[in-house]
Amino acid sequence: MKMTVTDSAKKQLKDIPEDKMLQLSLDRGSCDIVNTLYEMRVVPKRNPAEYEKILEAEKLSILVDHDFEEAYDHELTIDYSNNFFVFKNKNQTFNNRIGLRYV
Repeated sequence: MKMTVTDSAKKQLKDIPEDKMLQLSLDRGSCDIVNTLYEMRVVPKRNPAEYEKILEAEKLSILVDHDFEEAYDHELTIDYSNNFFVFKNKNQTFNNRIGLRYV
């Protein structure tokens, strides 16, 4: 997966401790890809479960479900604007109101 983190998003994520990772989980109850992810969670680093994998982007470890890449057409840019994270690729903006929560 081609994953990019913009400078504005990196600035917001720079304080994540080395023993933590981001977790991006799709909301399986949503029928619209634009609204399938509402927040990024900061969780303790761990090995992925059978249905998960870890992506590396911009020195960040990101825990995702195996089918995460397909949902975003194998390309994702994580941006930060107007106090929210924005998920987009070259074709569309998926969600522009994603929060960050420490678990």
